[in-house]
Amino acid sequence: MSLEFKVTSESPGWHRVEALKDGKKVSWLSVPDLKLHYGTTSITVGGVAGVYTPREHRGRGYSAATLRYAIKWMKEQGYSLSALFGILEYYHRFGFATFMGEHTVTICLRNASRIEAEDLEWELSSDSSYASQQIAEIYEQVNAAWPGARVRDPSSWKGFRKGIAWEHPAKPLVLKRSGRVVAYAALERWPGPEELLVAEVGAAGHDRSLYRALARRLYGLALEERMSFIKIHVPPNHPFVDVVRPYGVKVESTYFWSGGGMARVINLAKLLNEMRLELERRAAGIEGDLTLQVGGEAVTLRVRDGSVKIDMSAGSVNVVKLGPGEAAQLFLGYRDPVEVLASSEVYGEPKLFTKLFPKATPYVWQPDRW
Repeated sequence: MSLEFKVTSESPGWHRVEALKDGKKVSWLSVPDLKLHYGTTSITVGGVAGVYTPREHRGRGYSAATLRYAIKWMKEQGYSLSALFGILEYYHRFGFATFMGEHTVTICLRNASRIEAEDLEWELSSDSSYASQQIAEIYEQVNAAWPGARVRDPSSWKGFRKGIAWEHPAKPLVLKRSGRVVAYAALERWPGPEELLVAEVGAAGHDRSLYRALARRLYGLALEERMSFIKIHVPPNHPFVDVVRPYGVKVESTYFWSGGGMARVINLAKLLNEMRLELERRAAGIEGDLTLQVGGEAVTLRVRDGSVKIDMSAGSVNVVKLGPGEAAQLFLGYRDPVEVLASSEVYGEPKLFTKLFPKATPYVWQPDRW
């Protein structure tokens, strides 16, 4: 197979990787520039989106070759991690591994009718960019420490470009107090007749009373449309879930072996340097050395009571070897570090491992997916 590859800029922050055979495009994908929250810091991510091969060129390995080239290009360009939302049982062949689950909370209208809350001023807009700055400010306040949540700059974020479906933007529902947005939800624009579908929720300061008011307003909207259920896409450890759980809900989580939200390490040293501020927060009161090996890279973390030095000049006797997808799962908190150690090649006594990489619930909200 003789292919040429070309990378062009589709728009600011979006890159197009194309495979050409005899001068004709036979496969392509896009690489969006992303920033994902990681506790007290953020990490640089090259997304993978819009993977496509025309039907007449399928079955010849062009898509696989294009993706391998894109991974190589991302490494050269200085991305630390790559992430995508992909079909089942395909992308693991390229080092990607599932890093998040899919979660929903469903409440029937009979149960939702029991919710009592403050009656706040509200507005449901067909403009997906309505109150975007205020929504982004709340989002950043309550999601900055959430691993995997996409960074939204309030000065430039343009609103909910999608809901749950990829085909159309979500509609913002906002609650206001003294004219200021204090809580919001992103509603699917054209849901089915039975369920009011919600792609995202947020409230200033994770205020439980505001989440209760938001749930009450969602009930009112569903009742007006004669729907039977409200279904919210939200991680199970979110405060909104704590608020509605006492009224009777169904919480569902799906974790794919290979599919959905997936990630892999591209540049280990750069990624650990980007993670360093958060690692130092976790390293308070502990000391030791730990060498991580991912692919052909080896990086040693030298921890001294809240200080973490990223050392590439020498190793340590405490070594953990990981695959690029497995490392992404660990760093983002998807895998329990004890379980990772039990299934990995380990030397010495890597006591720092469980302290530096605790289990979490990484999540990318539906409207932020690429």
